[in-house]
Amino acid sequence: MLDKEKIGKRITFFRKEKGITQKELADWLHISYQAVSKWESGKSLPTVEMLYAISELLDVTVDALLNENEWKNRSISYLDSGLNTERLYVLKREIQKLNSKDEKLLFANFADACLFQIDTSQMRDPMYSCVTCVPGSKEKLAREYGYNQEICMDVAAQAMNFNLQHGMKPVILKAMVTCGNYNQEQLYLMAQAFREISEQNNVLFTGMEISAQAVNFNPEEYWVNATVVGVQDKDKVLTGSHLEEGDILIGIKSEGIDGTSYPFVKVMLDRKPRLYYARIDEERKFLDELMKANPVFTREITALSEEGYLHKAFRISNSLLNWKCWRGIPEGLGVCIDLSAVPVMPLYRFLFAQDMFEENAFLCCFHMGIGMVVAVPEKYWEEAMKVIGQFSECWRIGRLEADDDHKAEKVWSRGRISWRK
Repeated sequence: MLDKEKIGKRITFFRKEKGITQKELADWLHISYQAVSKWESGKSLPTVEMLYAISELLDVTVDALLNENEWKNRSISYLDSGLNTERLYVLKREIQKLNSKDEKLLFANFADACLFQIDTSQMRDPMYSCVTCVPGSKEKLAREYGYNQEICMDVAAQAMNFNLQHGMKPVILKAMVTCGNYNQEQLYLMAQAFREISEQNNVLFTGMEISAQAVNFNPEEYWVNATVVGVQDKDKVLTGSHLEEGDILIGIKSEGIDGTSYPFVKVMLDRKPRLYYARIDEERKFLDELMKANPVFTREITALSEEGYLHKAFRISNSLLNWKCWRGIPEGLGVCIDLSAVPVMPLYRFLFAQDMFEENAFLCCFHMGIGMVVAVPEKYWEEAMKVIGQFSECWRIGRLEADDDHKAEKVWSRGRISWRK
């Protein structure tokens, strides 16, 4: 006796391997797609004549549809792993159309090497930088709650800012997503997000490769990363050699949270699940504010450099008080943060109000909404504030000081945060 369910599964398999839909198969057979659906779900069987027509359309034998031994001995294909390669490459070709249209981009094809030119004709001694970034554990929340475009822009901003803190100009971005059979519409929107942030910062977008691994990932899972290449004249690279005592530190506003702070938020969410649906105020949802993409500080860094005000830039990850953020400070100097000058933005006021951190611990876990700090000469700090203010909110939050009272410390603080509005 013929097993309707097994025959239905075989029709489904070979149809998908051919890369056609139920409706397309039905149209070719001049029947309703509901009939095809009933076959594939094991509710009915095709007639003998229809089986021959199906086998011809799908390029298989009738035995392959009916005979269990024939089915077991068939050649293994990607579909056996759960991956429809034809469908995947249709998507890849659509994403490839998002690549920057620029004569300096010579070749960018899926996972192959990107071939590009960088105009260094105005540089005497060009230097190059390259960094690959991942979002960290913040990515899981993005997957679960649909902040897919935001997490792409966030990791791209992170990669660009790592270049910018050294004075390097970001010029090329390449993205990659490793996933199961993830939603194709969402993958395309993620590629669009990478293209958008590249265009905003005059960076060539060389595509988003998709490494589909249905055997290793659930359909809803993905990992994302971004690689950014930068270039700069050697004498304009920010090494910290120009830093001097009295330099003023200006903090520039960021959005959301840095990925390194997300583990603390995850513990908060586990302890208070209601926070998933909480609002900061009438206008803002907590998750929306949390998952906002951090900005890229290209305009601020470039403008300060052109004016000759920039001594150094520091990308702030999880805390203004984290000494690792202050690499490049010369021996004998340290960073003094004036906490009374650090603004408390609504997201951080809300987080602190959950009463899960002591104040000092909180300041060591979050950057308080300041994603980049620049050091500028004391005599030009007001002019520097005006330059930055054209693009972003900023605050004078400290200065470089001799560390006589803080031996071996790179960062310390004075004053206290004002938590009131």
